[in-house]
Amino acid sequence: MKVLILIILQFGLFLSAYAQEKSTLVFRVGLGNYSMKSQKLFQQDFLRESGIPYRKVHQFPNFPTFGAAAGFKIAPKASMGLWFEFASTGGRLHYKDYSGHAMMDQVLTSFQGGPFAQYRVNKSEEWPLYVTAHGSVATVTERIKSEFQIGGQPEIEQFKLNATNVGIRPGLMLGHAVGVFNFQFGLGVEFRSDGKLKDNEEQFFRTSDGKDLTAEWNGWRVTLGVGIVL
Repeated sequence: MKVLILIILQFGLFLSAYAQEKSTLVFRVGLGNYSMKSQKLFQQDFLRESGIPYRKVHQFPNFPTFGAAAGFKIAPKASMGLWFEFASTGGRLHYKDYSGHAMMDQVLTSFQGGPFAQYRVNKSEEWPLYVTAHGSVATVTERIKSEFQIGGQPEIEQFKLNATNVGIRPGLMLGHAVGVFNFQFGLGVEFRSDGKLKDNEEQFFRTSDGKDLTAEWNGWRVTLGVGIVL
């Protein structure tokens, strides 16, 4: 988190020194798909070792993302700025019969931010097409909860794990201006380091392939944004 704050402060000073008159504040919603190979293996390991015929309710599906960006025009065809985004996904195993129930949840969240740059590659002022690059530092949290109940009070185990990832997202963005509003459609692919998840006591979880549990957020991203030209 300290690294993220330092990057934001340094880049903010750069922007305040070199930004030209036009700037845009954009709010984005999107959809992301996530690799999560390590998480899927951990879920499969738990299912196999438990001996309970769980049903796989969720296997880290595509899920909405929410974010914002502030961009500053630094050249006729180029802009730079800062961006932030929140993403989440998860897995769930569940079983229930006349004697009781059992479940295991893996809920992952990611908050990332950093600098971005974009460059217009066509001549159209009405429908500009940009090549984009987003860099980021992400703080990742995973909450694992298992619950088992037959008859009386349920037996519950809970763990909270954390990791830090760094990443880059190259992509394309199509824009369209209507008055002071700027509409955007973005498509990109995210590449992130796989930070090892650990608890507050620096303990790691291990999967059946002999590796430490990680959160792999690599995948496609689609975003829709509405911005205001300031």
